[in-house]
Amino acid sequence: MMDLSRRNLLKGAGLLAGALPFQSTLTASSAQSADSSAAFEFENWERLRDEFDLDYSWRNFAGFLLTSHPRVVEQDIQRHRAGLNNNPANYLFKGWGYSEETREKAGEFFGVNAGQVALTDSTTMGLATLYNGISIKPGQEVLSTEHEHYSSQTSLRYRAEREGFKLNTIRLYEEPKDVSTAEVLKRIKQHITNKTRVLALTWVHSGSSVKLPIPAIGELVAELNVGRNENDRILYCVDGVHGFGVENLNFDEMGCDFFVAGTHKWMFGPRGTGIICSRKLDLAFIDPTIPPFNLNNDPAFGPMMTPGGFHTFEHRWALRKAFEFHLALGKDNVESRIHFLNTYLKNRLQEIRGVELVTPISTELSSGFTFFRVTKHSPEAVTTIMHERKIIVSPADRDAGPVVRMAPGVLNSTEEIDEAVAVLQAIA
Repeated sequence: MMDLSRRNLLKGAGLLAGALPFQSTLTASSAQSADSSAAFEFENWERLRDEFDLDYSWRNFAGFLLTSHPRVVEQDIQRHRAGLNNNPANYLFKGWGYSEETREKAGEFFGVNAGQVALTDSTTMGLATLYNGISIKPGQEVLSTEHEHYSSQTSLRYRAEREGFKLNTIRLYEEPKDVSTAEVLKRIKQHITNKTRVLALTWVHSGSSVKLPIPAIGELVAELNVGRNENDRILYCVDGVHGFGVENLNFDEMGCDFFVAGTHKWMFGPRGTGIICSRKLDLAFIDPTIPPFNLNNDPAFGPMMTPGGFHTFEHRWALRKAFEFHLALGKDNVESRIHFLNTYLKNRLQEIRGVELVTPISTELSSGFTFFRVTKHSPEAVTTIMHERKIIVSPADRDAGPVVRMAPGVLNSTEEIDEAVAVLQAIA
């Protein structure tokens, strides 16, 4: 499989590009711009807003969908784009090194070896790559939940229908605001059997606002794996997109085998970027789905599971700047700020008669989302009313829906939350 003519052509071209006098092919301005931007230094949350080109006349509480990226990321995108436009082939092969730098920064952010990190274009691509390649043998089963995102549910369903294994889907709690760690652990344990091969969960539910106790579940899975043959052990997989960039938790603390996240949401990364992280450095329990362009024949998980083909390379290579930016903010600072703003919003919403808070109050069981209902209006109507006042929220009608979703992040303030609450008070 590794001797395909296309692959050999790429390898040959890479050797040729490495032998060329690369710098002489660039314009003087391009060469001078090589990573010359000043490093970002965090001062305060108000000053942080100046690092983004957002229109702050709008109150944006929907960063969980897609975010603007900071100036240091934009500058790096433009630097790579200029290089690709100036001398595409030469810069492309220089770019394999930039991919490694991105994996290294992702590893630094998550506390793992760079070889444990694969690069993707989105959470959806990561989930499909994971669930199509993960080891599931005849007679084994998958356990997942009703709370998963469409992308996770569909990736698992496609494979189950193709291969005929059983996909068990359970509910972890009845009402989000009443969820408890004990209840979640009890329901998972009740439904894991000796046939369960994959446990597929989501860290923060975008349809019910609950943050699962991922480390505690990891401890439970470790206990249940005691005595199991390696080919039968439970593989614990996490869709982590709405916790990644919010919660100050390293990969090893989760206890999972695989973790998937897009990086163009809470991480402020370039659009069309994401990661898969593996507990193992090699390809244990998983096979690639999309052929990698692994020119160095590196057997590690990261290079082998990074889908090959041509991508928006300037975005992928600039992702490292998003990790640097987030580390400069401080993972603990980000977590504290986002939890503070969401707790503030929850408390304000509870003051309004006619508004029902859906999200758990506890920061142990909730993250950067706050969900609610307005008795007199549908979520779509609330969204429209808010939009007319230049306040962006989002409706959802799945899992715990119908609900209105607000996600105060580090670019928001308590004053903006007060403006949104004033509108809700007027219409409730």
